[in-house]
Amino acid sequence: MPKDTFFHLNEEKRKKIMKAAKEEFTQNELHKSRVSNIIKKAGIPRGSFYQYFEDLTDLYYFVINDSFDSLEKMGQRYSKFTNDVFEYALLSFMYDYEGFVQDKRHQFMRNVVKSISNDKRYIENFVHRRIEYIEDVLNNMDLSNVRLTSREELIKMYQLIQDVKRNVIQKAIIDNKTKDQAYQEFEWHLNILKHGLVKE
Repeated sequence: MPKDTFFHLNEEKRKKIMKAAKEEFTQNELHKSRVSNIIKKAGIPRGSFYQYFEDLTDLYYFVINDSFDSLEKMGQRYSKFTNDVFEYALLSFMYDYEGFVQDKRHQFMRNVVKSISNDKRYIENFVHRRIEYIEDVLNNMDLSNVRLTSREELIKMYQLIQDVKRNVIQKAIIDNKTKDQAYQEFEWHLNILKHGLVKE
């Protein structure tokens, strides 16, 4: 957690430091990231960095938690627009697509996964946080027409939909498909998930 001095900075300076840090962590895993790169991009002296953070790891976990906060807030916002879990996935598709394209979210998340893979305590906390978030979203949904009923199954269903969405987006980027083409591809996959492959 950053020191109080960081939170006493004006908003513009805080955002500049966070932006520089996220760029560094998007380009590199934690062990390859450098304070020197962050302070150069943020335009702050090295001494100031250590007035704001204990070390690079302190800043790293703050950045990834802040990123998860933003993603979760947006997801909860979309869950207020509909009570259909499949429509929710479609409504949030464009936000997720833009995030992967503009923010290089896939690269950032790949580095995060590599960087925290040995931190069992953080992974446990993250998994717990993620499940709580999923349950919050699902609580806004009408699941009466869904075959699955147990908490574990409903969480797996949500994760499956999100995994399909992420795979469609990543493949669309690789294949140079337009945003609309990616959306249509996801819609096709979602219909398969919703209606199944086997004839009644």
